[in-house]
Amino acid sequence: MIRVLIVDDEILVRIGLKTIIPWEDNGFELIGEAANGEEALRLLRDNPCDIVLTDIRMPGCDGLQLMEEIRKLSPQTRCLILSNHNDFEYVQKALRLGAADYILKLTMEPSELLQKLNSMKETILQEEEKSLEASRLEVKVSRYGKEAKEKRLRELLIKRQGARAEVKEIMQEFGLRAYAPPIYVINLRLDEYLKVLKQNNFRSEHLLHYTVANVIGEVFKKYSDGELLDMGGGLFAILTDRYQEAMVRDIQDAVNTFLKLSVSVGISGPFEDILDLHHAYDQAEKALEFRFYAGPEALVYFDRIEYAKPNEIAAPWLQAQWEKLLDIRDGTALLAYLDHWYRTVLAGPILPPDVERENWVHWIHLMDGFARRLGGDLYSAPLHEEMYPYHAVRSLETLEEIYMWCSGWLPVYLEYVKSLSHQQVRPEIQVVLEIINKQFNQPLKVSELAKSVGFTENYLSILFKKETGQTIMDHLTRIRMDRARELLKDQTYKIYEISEMVGYGDSNYFSKQFKRMEGVYPLEFRRLYFGK
Repeated sequence: MIRVLIVDDEILVRIGLKTIIPWEDNGFELIGEAANGEEALRLLRDNPCDIVLTDIRMPGCDGLQLMEEIRKLSPQTRCLILSNHNDFEYVQKALRLGAADYILKLTMEPSELLQKLNSMKETILQEEEKSLEASRLEVKVSRYGKEAKEKRLRELLIKRQGARAEVKEIMQEFGLRAYAPPIYVINLRLDEYLKVLKQNNFRSEHLLHYTVANVIGEVFKKYSDGELLDMGGGLFAILTDRYQEAMVRDIQDAVNTFLKLSVSVGISGPFEDILDLHHAYDQAEKALEFRFYAGPEALVYFDRIEYAKPNEIAAPWLQAQWEKLLDIRDGTALLAYLDHWYRTVLAGPILPPDVERENWVHWIHLMDGFARRLGGDLYSAPLHEEMYPYHAVRSLETLEEIYMWCSGWLPVYLEYVKSLSHQQVRPEIQVVLEIINKQFNQPLKVSELAKSVGFTENYLSILFKKETGQTIMDHLTRIRMDRARELLKDQTYKIYEISEMVGYGDSNYFSKQFKRMEGVYPLEFRRLYFGK
C-alpha cells in the first residue's frame, strides 16, 4: 500500500478528498489528515508516508514551508499540491521545491486526482524496486568481493607462491594490511567431523561451518586483527601477527560452550616473510596431525613436536607371537598383547601419525591373512560398531580411538575364526556361492539365484544369512571388492574401468562402497599400495 497524508485547513475539503475516490481499492492507505503544516509534520515524524496531498495556502506553516521541512525530514516523500486559479506563483515555487504535480481544487475531478496519484504510485514503486535491486547488488558485490578475497587467501595458504610482487598485489587488491613479524597461521579443526555431520544437528554442512565460523570470529576479533578463513571439511585457518594462547583457549571454550563441539588447534612457528605463508600453513597442518596422539581439543605447536624416524623403532609386536596366540584362540592373551602394544607406543618415542597408523593397518592385514588361511576373510566377519576393520583403522582420528575399536573388535574376530574351523554349508548355498564367485561382475538378482536352487527369494535370503553369516548382497559386494583390490594394483586400468569390471556401472557408487570397506577411496588405495 502507498501511504497518503491529506493536509488542508478546510475541513470540507479534507472530507471530500477522503470520500471522492476508493483509496484502498486503488492501493492507497490514508494514514491521517492535518489542518496545517505544523500538525502534518507532527504526524510525519511518527508515521512514514509516501505521498502528501497538501493545500498550498494555509495559516501558520503553509504548503511551501511544509515541503521544505519534508525535504529535510523525509526526502523520499512526494508532494501533490492542491491549488486555486490565483496560486500560479506559489505553484511554480512548489514545483521548484520538488512537488511531483499539482491539481486545481475547484475544477478537480475524482478521475483526474486518481490518475495523478496512480502516476505517482507507479514512480514510487519503480524507484523502490530500483533501490531494492541496488541493495541486492550491493550485498551481492560485497559477498562476491568477500568470497574472492577468501579464495585468493586460501590459494596463498595452500599453494606455494612465486614472486613477492604477486603476493603484494593480492594483498593490495583486497585491502589486506601489511603484517608485522612474527606472523602465525593457526589451523582449527572440528573433532569427529564426520560424526558431527551424521548427527545432522545443524541441518546442513554449510550451516555448521557458518555457525562455527561466527563463534570463532567473535572471540578472534576481541584479541587480534587478521583473517579468518573457512577452508572446508571442518577446517578453519587464522592468519595473524598478534598471537595469544589465551585467544585459542577461549575459542575452544566458546565452541564447546555454545555449540557442544570440540575443536583441535595446530599453530605454526613464527615467520618473518609473507612469502612463507604456505610454509606456515603446512606447519599448522602438521601440528594438527599430532591430534592423533593428543586426542580431541588438542593444542599443538609445530615447534614442539618431535618424531622418531621409522627405522629407529621396531614394531612393538611380533608376527610369530600374534599367530601363535591366534592358533590357540587365546583371547585374553591377545587383548593383553594389544594393550601392551598401545602403551608402548604412547610411552614413546613416537612415529609420525601416518607411519603409526600404517602399523595398525598392517596388523589388520595380518589378522585377515590368518582368517583367509581358514577359508574366510575379514569382510565376511560381523561388523563391529558398523565399521569394517580397514575402514576403522584408516578413518578414526586418534590412536586411542583405533585402540579402543580394535579391542572391541578382537573378540568378534575370534568368534568368527572359531566358526571357520567347523563351518559346513548346505549344498544349495554352496551352489549359490559358486554362482556369485563366477558371475560377480554381472547384474545378479536374488530372484534368479533363488530360482537356480529351487527356493523362493525370501527363503534363500534367510537361509543364506543363517549359513554364512552374511546377506547375499553383502557377500556379493565383498567378492567384488576383493577383485577390485587386485585390479587396483595394476596401474594400466582406470578407476571407471575397474568399476565396470567388477559389476558397477556407476563408478561413483563403486568408490563409495570401496571406501566403506577400506576406509579410503580406490585412488587413495592405489597410492598407498605404490607408496606415492
